[in-house]
Amino acid sequence: MTENSKISWGKLLLFYTIAFVLSGLFNSGLLTPYYQKMTDGLLIKDWAFLPAGIGTLIAVSIAFLLDRKDRTITLLGNNSVKNIIISLVPVLVFTIIGVYNDSRVNNHYYGFVFSSVALLYALTEEIFWRGYLLDSLRPLKKIKYSLLIGIAWWAWHFRFDTSFGLTWFLLICIVSSFLLCQFADETKSYLTAAGLHSLIIITTSEGEMTQTKSIGLFISVGLWLIIGKFWKTKRVHP
Repeated sequence: MTENSKISWGKLLLFYTIAFVLSGLFNSGLLTPYYQKMTDGLLIKDWAFLPAGIGTLIAVSIAFLLDRKDRTITLLGNNSVKNIIISLVPVLVFTIIGVYNDSRVNNHYYGFVFSSVALLYALTEEIFWRGYLLDSLRPLKKIKYSLLIGIAWWAWHFRFDTSFGLTWFLLICIVSSFLLCQFADETKSYLTAAGLHSLIIITTSEGEMTQTKSIGLFISVGLWLIIGKFWKTKRVHP
């Protein structure tokens, strides 16, 4: 049996289309004014990317309902305590060092809120990309499914304007996909992938890459390396 014959491509296309269309209502900016009107006065008003997670969350809910099979990637993975700590590292780091903002909110409070919301949002994406989709493409070699998910993830972000990067953003999504898939494979958790995804959001959103963000990035990665080195988890093969 070939790799392709083990994959339900029709189902994957259906669930991806659902995610693409529903999220596209916000990724395209079509419903953004309504979101900002509903959240007027709240910190999340300017985080217009948040509603896009509804699309992937609905798509994966339908996928789990219609495509019932054993999963190798779960919420808490192969070590619940360790994986929860891993996912919370960016929240801890950016609460301590703070995040500068134009809302005149305390930098440490803003860092806590932004990083926490980024984690929750990233989880709504990662349960689809590195949860359902990674498991569904498991028959492929790692380099193939990481690349395929990266391209699909990039296309999902499509915006009908010049802000959609055809080259640079594609490269970011592909490289990030390899890292996120590796995270999920090592921990068997899409929550840890959401932790890494949240770090990407924190450091690439809200304007330029500042010195504070760079410090937070290096500290977070350093803590993950330390956790991985000194907190060993018995490897479970799919």
